[in-house]
Amino acid sequence: MFTYIRLKNFMSFRDVTFDFRNGRKGSKKFIAIYGENGSGKSNFVHSIEFLRRSIDSLMTPKEVFPTDTTDSFQQTFSRGTHARLVRYLIEFSSVAIWTGGYRMAECEEETSAEYGFCFNGHEGCYEIRFNKKVIYEKLYYFTGKQSGTLFELSCQDGRIQKNFSNKLFTNQKVKSEISDEIDKYWGKHTFLSILNKERSEKNEQYIKDSYLPFLFDILTMIQEMTIHCNKASFSGSEFDAGIPSNILKELGEGEIEKKYEPLLNCSERILNDFLTQIYSDIKEIYYEKTYREASVSYTLYVKKMIGGKIRKINFRQESAGTQQILEIIHSLLGAFCGVTVVYDEIDNGIHDLLLKTILESMTDYITGQLIVTTHNTYMLEAIEPKSAYIINVDYQGNKSVRSLDQFTRIQGSNNPRSMYLKGLFGGIPVIDTVDYDSILQELSVNVPDTKGGV
Repeated sequence: MFTYIRLKNFMSFRDVTFDFRNGRKGSKKFIAIYGENGSGKSNFVHSIEFLRRSIDSLMTPKEVFPTDTTDSFQQTFSRGTHARLVRYLIEFSSVAIWTGGYRMAECEEETSAEYGFCFNGHEGCYEIRFNKKVIYEKLYYFTGKQSGTLFELSCQDGRIQKNFSNKLFTNQKVKSEISDEIDKYWGKHTFLSILNKERSEKNEQYIKDSYLPFLFDILTMIQEMTIHCNKASFSGSEFDAGIPSNILKELGEGEIEKKYEPLLNCSERILNDFLTQIYSDIKEIYYEKTYREASVSYTLYVKKMIGGKIRKINFRQESAGTQQILEIIHSLLGAFCGVTVVYDEIDNGIHDLLLKTILESMTDYITGQLIVTTHNTYMLEAIEPKSAYIINVDYQGNKSVRSLDQFTRIQGSNNPRSMYLKGLFGGIPVIDTVDYDSILQELSVNVPDTKGGV
């Protein structure tokens, strides 16, 4: 879970800190981030996406997008994976190739991202700085009895400076080998990416015998995250760790091996319980199955009250908002399983009151962390003020972030939603009435008829 994230010269953030700490220790489990359009809500999500992407830059496409595994269920290629694979082949092979997309426009200063986190009760901090390549990287975390710097790498006068905790390696041979890997790859790739590759390729016992075990906690935490970016990130798809593993990734329709039919049945029960509670006209959710020699094809159907009669319809015929709920269910359930879920514009296409009910009902069951960006102001009436964050933008484009409990004007009898919409916390559009006269004049200018535009 994240305790804080500090960003400098990162996309639209000059210097801003998202502080999710819950008192002296630990972090808040539910966070809703508000702000006007263009304030940087999606850019915040991209800062977490950046961290997730950075650890895979040395991995092969097969390792990043596995199509077959015996340890956990995975359908052939989930929606969006083909686009993700193409993008990977184009630009994923080196951090240095894609870091430019995360840097502030027309900025010569270095970009930095600092991530405070908590994993298995231990707090730590990971920091990375980059310009056209990685120039600094540091991990501060638990060493066994106390916390300390596990590693710190920097580039000075064109040479890599390495500083390791004396507890990081069990022998000099391992230290020497990993130092050689750093000399080969660091700068174009992060040290976390080098370690991720090391762990994926080497024997499990060798890793246990060679490294401080706590070193890999941050990699485990990052790999278990689910991140959904609404903008052009892998064509709008997500990093999905497959948690929980007992529900289908493709819930609408697909084909699975027969041995995974219990997974299909479990998914059906979850969807039926969930959707029949939030929709009064949905009476039943079920899968129609077609059995083949070694597989089962499935399609999701709804029994719904329409015109005084319960009628059967294919789920694909449901509204865009209802289908969006199906898209987010798998991600949201991950927060029940102790992992971090980050969802950009979770309210896209979903009625305000419906989303408020869904999120309000689940907050008490979150064992991991759920971070969402949203415009749904009704949630402000239901969630704790400490869970709602507002991104403010001043007249010079500088941004700041505060949670509602940091505003002293909120009293027990106040309505946070009403106060927010009145602009008392900032984070809302400040605009004049739109004057359409000049636009209408332009439309009246005689130009060659292009029949709808060139």
